[in-house]
Amino acid sequence: MHILQGKRVLIIGGTTGIGLAVARAFADAQAQVAIAGRREEGAIAADAVGAQFFRCDVTDEEAVRKCLEDASDALGGLNVLVINAGIALDEESIEALPSDDMQKMLDVNFKGAFYCLKYAPSVMEDDSSIIYTGSVAGSGITHAGSAVYAASKAAGAYLVRASAIENAPRGIRVNCVAPGLIADTGMMVADDGNETAQFLAHFNAFGRLGKQSEVTGIYIFLASNEASFITGQELRVDGGMSAGFGLPLFEGVAGD
Repeated sequence: MHILQGKRVLIIGGTTGIGLAVARAFADAQAQVAIAGRREEGAIAADAVGAQFFRCDVTDEEAVRKCLEDASDALGGLNVLVINAGIALDEESIEALPSDDMQKMLDVNFKGAFYCLKYAPSVMEDDSSIIYTGSVAGSGITHAGSAVYAASKAAGAYLVRASAIENAPRGIRVNCVAPGLIADTGMMVADDGNETAQFLAHFNAFGRLGKQSEVTGIYIFLASNEASFITGQELRVDGGMSAGFGLPLFEGVAGD
C-alpha cells in the first residue's frame, strides 16, 4: 500500500504507544517519517521503524518551534503533522488532585497542542494535513477521576476546530482522532485477559479493548489525499463506546 508515498511526516509524541504505531504504519505506507519525543532513547524507537528522531518537549515553546523547523529541513518539507504527545495522571477527584498535577496535564495536553498548532502552519506546505490525538474522555465520555485529563483533551479538540477554519485558505486540513480504550498504549493495560482489561471491555459495544492496529488506519486516511475535503472534525475510534451503553455492560451486570 503506497497511499502515503510522497508524504513527509512528523509525529510529535511518536516514541511509544499509538504514536509509534502510527509511525510504523506510515512508514509501511511509503511515507518519509520523523518522530519526536522528550527521551533520548526515542532515537532507538525511531531507528526501528526507519524514521528520523528529534528531541522535543512540547511544554517548551521554543523547543516545539525548533523541532518543526528542523524536521521540515531534514525531510525537505513537511506536509503531515501528527500531534500525539499527551499524559494522564491519577486524579481520584477534582478535590483531591494536587494543583501541580493539574498544571502538568494542561502543559502537555493543552499548551503542547497550542504550540504545535501555532508554529506548524509556517513550516508546512499548502494542502497539508494536521492530526491531533484527542480522547473520547474529552469527547462526550467523562467519568469521575478524569476531570482535568478530559478537559485538557476537549480543549485540544476545540483548538483543532479553530485551527481548521484559520488554515482552510491554504488547504491545510486539521482534524482530531479520539481513541477509546486501546490496549498497550502506555495509558491503557494490555488486553491479555487480566482483570482490569476484562472490566474495561464491558464499556464498548464489542466487549473488548481496541488494538493499536485498529486506530492507525484513520490516521493514514486523514493524512492521505483521499481526505481532502475533511477538516475540523473529531473522529472517534472507540468501539461504539460513545454511542451509548452496549450489551456487554448489561451482560456483565447480569452476570454479577
